[in-house]
Amino acid sequence: MRRKIFAALTLAVGLTMPGMSLAGPSISTQAAAGVNFSAYKTYSWLRATAPSGGNPVLFQQIMTDIDSALAQKGYQKAESDGDVGLILTLGTRDKTDIQTWGRFGLQTDVWQYTEGQLSLDAFDTKTKQALWHGQATDTVNPKKPNTTKIDAGVQKLMAKFPATAAPAQ
Repeated sequence: MRRKIFAALTLAVGLTMPGMSLAGPSISTQAAAGVNFSAYKTYSWLRATAPSGGNPVLFQQIMTDIDSALAQKGYQKAESDGDVGLILTLGTRDKTDIQTWGRFGLQTDVWQYTEGQLSLDAFDTKTKQALWHGQATDTVNPKKPNTTKIDAGVQKLMAKFPATAAPAQ
């Protein structure tokens, strides 16, 4: 009986472990109040280089995925001076989670993992006002990036990007 209870408790704790990302990346977005995204037709990258020490091939692949998602929404890429300026930021940080459980909280589990974050910011290039911020966060292995997981995170994030651009005239 005790073995069954322990097995059930271990399974429940295991399913809530931060390192097990069953639902995929966590996505959060925020648009500036009152912005009419149908007024924007083109975009350009304001910062198009990988961060120092980052993987430039992976960074370029993420930008390509974002370009593709924006094209599907009707936006056209401009080499410079697009209606919307984009900045892509990537980063990681090591985290530690501690959970106590059991009778009087005498059992302690410690999980150490690396959290990766991808942020996309959109600005009106004429007014320099922030229009939109989107962020995808998930556990990652910095030594061996999972490109399938990253692509899925970009797709999930870009699904939240604001309404389709105005049709080209």
